[in-house]
Amino acid sequence: MQYKVFSRFGGILVGGLYGLLMRIFFGLNFKGDMADLFSVTFVWILPILVGLTPLLFASKEDLDDIGVRISRPIWSVLTFFILCYWTGREDIICILIISIPFLFVAGISGVLFGWAVLSYRKKNRILYSLLLLPFLTGFIEPHFPTPRESFITTSSIIINADKAGIWENIVRVRRIQESEYRKGLFNYAGIPRPLYAELDKDTLGGTRIGHFEGGLRFQENIIHWQRNNAVTFDIKIIPSATNRTIFERHMLQGQHFKFLNATYQLKEIREGQTELLLTTKYQLDTKINLYGAFWGKLLLTDFQDRLIDVIKDRCERPQTN
Repeated sequence: MQYKVFSRFGGILVGGLYGLLMRIFFGLNFKGDMADLFSVTFVWILPILVGLTPLLFASKEDLDDIGVRISRPIWSVLTFFILCYWTGREDIICILIISIPFLFVAGISGVLFGWAVLSYRKKNRILYSLLLLPFLTGFIEPHFPTPRESFITTSSIIINADKAGIWENIVRVRRIQESEYRKGLFNYAGIPRPLYAELDKDTLGGTRIGHFEGGLRFQENIIHWQRNNAVTFDIKIIPSATNRTIFERHMLQGQHFKFLNATYQLKEIREGQTELLLTTKYQLDTKINLYGAFWGKLLLTDFQDRLIDVIKDRCERPQTN
């Protein structure tokens, strides 16, 4: 009876704990001698092992059940997520970002490799040695070149106002009240919302400081200035002094992600109607750039769309602010 209970639930817990230990290990700073959290090893290989771990403890009857070979790896990954959140290793937004590869790969690996677990059941040493695979691939991965790529995300909106009026709401942003800003899923998951932006001088070389919830700030230096038409800022993240979130630490860790610049551009459609475009250019320096760019576009598009919605509302109904 006890064995059946352990084979059903114990393996799931062991898989979650194994994943947590790997999260702690790959979160250490090896200075390029070992793969880190932004690697193929952590994002795509580790889920295979986290998913297969509960199957090592499953009975033959369970391994013959395709439903078990899918569900238990997924439950193992979900246990890993809970442990990471409970121990403060990850926050909601970080778990959300890694959820796609972890859940998908774990479920697929259970289907594809469940038979191998059954076939090599009598050779437990071979099976258990697979749990060392992330250490091996994690050591090998840094020896391959890491691509450095730039990506661009653009949002646009039509505003019923002239360019001069919109311009004043772009270069400086008055404090955004909660009633003005429509929070979305990512904000509730941990992405800080913008509060206000202040500019020291209206010219090339001026510096704007963007303030966000939690104390995060962006230092934005003007590198292109064409009054009432376009302005471009380079971007440097100023980390929170006291309330630095896990997501913020990931952004700053290892220079894997870097904002390059942001551009506001105004295009007159007709008198009293203007198209506002906000474009952000950023750089990724990982071996999972394609996946990183997917989330980069998703998160930045969400942020940009919500910000220019505020600008539109202010320009069209200035008397309410």
